[in-house]
Amino acid sequence: MPTLCGREVPPVLLGTAGIGSVLPDALVGAGARERAFRMLDAMLDAGCTAFDLAASYQIGGTERLVGHWLRARGHRERLFLVGKGGHPVPVLAPHRVTPRALADDLHASLDRLGTGKLDLYMLHRDDAQASLEALAEAIAGFERAGTIGGWGVSNWTHDRIARLDALARAAGASPVAASSPHFSLLEWARVPWPGSVSVAGEAGREARAFHARTSLPLLAWSPLGRGAFSAGGRGGDQPATYDTPANLARKERAAKLARERSVTAAQIALAYVLCQPFPAFVVAATTRPENMAANLAAAAIRLTPDELRWLESG
Repeated sequence: MPTLCGREVPPVLLGTAGIGSVLPDALVGAGARERAFRMLDAMLDAGCTAFDLAASYQIGGTERLVGHWLRARGHRERLFLVGKGGHPVPVLAPHRVTPRALADDLHASLDRLGTGKLDLYMLHRDDAQASLEALAEAIAGFERAGTIGGWGVSNWTHDRIARLDALARAAGASPVAASSPHFSLLEWARVPWPGSVSVAGEAGREARAFHARTSLPLLAWSPLGRGAFSAGGRGGDQPATYDTPANLARKERAAKLARERSVTAAQIALAYVLCQPFPAFVVAATTRPENMAANLAAAAIRLTPDELRWLESG
């Protein structure tokens, strides 16, 4: 099993952005909570012991739900928890990649989850106005306090990652543990959300070479193109993000290879990410345990370099 921050972690993490509710706990029915608990139980039973969380998901509602579940079930020690902070609030707070915002988000996440430590804490967005020196000192401070097991970044370019990593090491922090950009067999036709960073396709080749050169683990979000590899799938609620002839051809090649391997096109798409020449994990959002079991099974599919090039060609 691959490792992150010195711990064994399954290659598939549960994406949690759609789990939980923005409503206060008092307005969430007991039935809805129990159904969510059973779903999380099933994910754990399927072998998914790593959850990808963020302070911004459901305005904290995702972490509240997971925290209630952890307290009810006592599973904290079995899980690898990834947290993220510093996400901007459009118009109201567009510049939140600051030591104060990261600390506020971190401690709020710890309180909601009912834990004293996040196994991996990631800076959720980059901001050109952010002081990298101040961020490096903050990261080192979190590690000294024991509130994080390691640090990483989400939606940062590789050159900025290298600069922050050097400053963090100089400040006494551990090396950067992971980066989480978008990565998929499918390329974006347009950026789905401001501040998002992708390393897919030809445009991401240099970033992927950076990961290969440094062996920096990559946690790929939206590896399945928001359902684009499902039967008739076009990309969830943002089909225009992936609606290109080149992506259609890639989906068809994935389907062809899937038939030859007696697996699904979605599993081939996950294997494409997991078989890269650098440590890779996928963040997959699902509420169906059978889908999670299939996602985890994709890690056993080995694709050759020739197959990887064939899948992404065109």
